[in-house]
Amino acid sequence: MDHYMPQIFWHDRKALLSTDIHRTINHRKYKIVTSSVQKEVRIWEFEFEQDTNLKVSPLSVTFLANLTGHNSAINQVKFSPNKEVNLLASGDCDGRIFIWTLSDALPPPPQDDLPPNKENWVRLKVLNHDSDVSSLCWSPDGTQIASVSNDDCLSVHVASTGKRVFSIRNFRHFPNGVAWDPHGKYIVTMSADRKMDIVDAAKGTRLRSFGSAELPLQMLLPNTPVPCGDSKTTYKLFHDDQLYSFQRGVAFSPCGQLILAPCAHLELGSSDFFGTYAYKRSQIEKDEPSAFYPTLKPTFLVKFCPLIMELLEKKENFLGLPYRVMWVTLTKDSVFLYDSQHEHPIGVVGNIHYNSLTDVSWSDDGKVIIVSSLEGYCSFIKLRIEAWGSSYSAEIERPPSPQLIDTKKRKKKMVSAENEEKPEPKQPTTPKASEIKLTRFLKKDLKHSVDEKKGKIA
Repeated sequence: MDHYMPQIFWHDRKALLSTDIHRTINHRKYKIVTSSVQKEVRIWEFEFEQDTNLKVSPLSVTFLANLTGHNSAINQVKFSPNKEVNLLASGDCDGRIFIWTLSDALPPPPQDDLPPNKENWVRLKVLNHDSDVSSLCWSPDGTQIASVSNDDCLSVHVASTGKRVFSIRNFRHFPNGVAWDPHGKYIVTMSADRKMDIVDAAKGTRLRSFGSAELPLQMLLPNTPVPCGDSKTTYKLFHDDQLYSFQRGVAFSPCGQLILAPCAHLELGSSDFFGTYAYKRSQIEKDEPSAFYPTLKPTFLVKFCPLIMELLEKKENFLGLPYRVMWVTLTKDSVFLYDSQHEHPIGVVGNIHYNSLTDVSWSDDGKVIIVSSLEGYCSFIKLRIEAWGSSYSAEIERPPSPQLIDTKKRKKKMVSAENEEKPEPKQPTTPKASEIKLTRFLKKDLKHSVDEKKGKIA
């Protein structure tokens, strides 16, 4: 693993808010996009020069284009996952979302003191919210885009036409994180009201809401005496709106089997536990997460590696998947690397920036991670991905989707000639998921005060 921080004024020393890597890689050259408080979107290209005489390959970055038109800070930029089209979405603090497309026409003349554009990105459509756009995500096929805003709204639009597919406005507090199921079934949002919601991606109906759960105290606090009959206590799962973050970046694994939710916050007596929850797709009928990955500071963003790896031999398999997925989580000053086979981080990168981290992106070949920060610089983390294992070669089965809402309509009561009501047929019930063992990985020597008078955790 190598770390680079090129001394480039990406947006004239202004704070960077978002970055993303294009899925297409041409001859070891990667294309990235950055945004900032400077109201401009910029496109770049970088590569690691092949020099056999050096242990660390030099990093070369080239300016490609400067995109103007926004009138306020740009919170999010995302390339379309569809490699066949060159589309880019950018959302700003005025509630505008620009859909950009790469044109074959000659680029316009240079602006200000910037070098001339090498690519010509033009606006295709403009979408609107009533307030700041806080997060964006594309559908798996790259035809639709979901956005959440400070106007307490989730909207889905067709990117090429701008047609609104649906909009949900009954959020309790503004959502600032959104992710689209790689199988197209669900959209997941996270909000500042300590909730995570699962939405039907086709109908726009809310299927499930996660905000609190009954968690087993005996497993959370193995060395603390628990009053008889109080084996479980209901806890709020997520951090409140006092958490300072630009987004709550929830994410689906590339296989669709996992949902990773940051901003986890468990209040146990006078102690606070921060981290990230893992929800298994097969068990989202229940409110309990399948695992909890603790960190010393609150996490606010999760990003998965696009690659799926073979299981490592003679190792634990913490989440029980038949393969291994990898992801990173961000706190304001650290990058944590995880995989599904281990219960602890497999790598940590910290103290790389003086100011808070804001966004992260992982290249399609799994070899590069880019992190942006408020100080105006980007960090590049180069991975020797072959050292982390081999790619999973077997066919990945499509995971089943639990029926979160009973869609079968209830039959109307029938009255016979004798005015006798026929019994109403029983409705089928979804079988309960198996009992989930939570947080067995918390250190055994954790001690917390117990309020013996109330019989609960103080």
